[in-house]
Amino acid sequence: MPLNHAIRAQLKEVLGQAQERGWIGGRPIDQHIDHALGFAEVASAVPSVAVDLGSGGGLPAFVLAAAWSRSQWTLVESSLPKAAFLELHRANLGWSDRVAVFHGHAQSLGQNEDFRGRADLVTARSLGPFSLVIATAAPLLRLGGELIVSASPDATPWPFESLASLGMSPDRLTQTAPKFHRTTQLAPAPGSPPVDGQQ
Repeated sequence: MPLNHAIRAQLKEVLGQAQERGWIGGRPIDQHIDHALGFAEVASAVPSVAVDLGSGGGLPAFVLAAAWSRSQWTLVESSLPKAAFLELHRANLGWSDRVAVFHGHAQSLGQNEDFRGRADLVTARSLGPFSLVIATAAPLLRLGGELIVSASPDATPWPFESLASLGMSPDRLTQTAPKFHRTTQLAPAPGSPPVDGQQ
């Protein structure tokens, strides 16, 4: 999914500032952008409502928000300096009406009724162990919503046994490089409100 030259240039400026602060890795910014676009290639559909866990310096959320210009995003970040950075640049990029920043721990978001069971897509790039990512994402997803996680070669093993207990489908690991884990919310996560008012 290509980005036009102007928005890619804007993203490179923002992500370059994040890189100078040590919030994203040292490889070329264009490679970071292309990796983030991989999330869009893996997703089954363009989301209306999306949540990015551990947004850090803006990856992959800023890139995906640019690629999907009508999607609504919540960027979750526990670090105050990083959250302030995200807040500043979502305004500078003209996204104040559709990109929000949640300053706090990602796990607390699923306890908020404004967020539970509403996301079409949850993304995560460098949040922590896969088991934590899955448990954090499940309460946020609507039925049919997807979790997509970047699959680092040196990451901890993907916890297949956790998926069914949280109402998620078996994992799909893309075979292209870079690799991504993708799973779908098939049933409400434990503790989620009833679907369609059913008890």
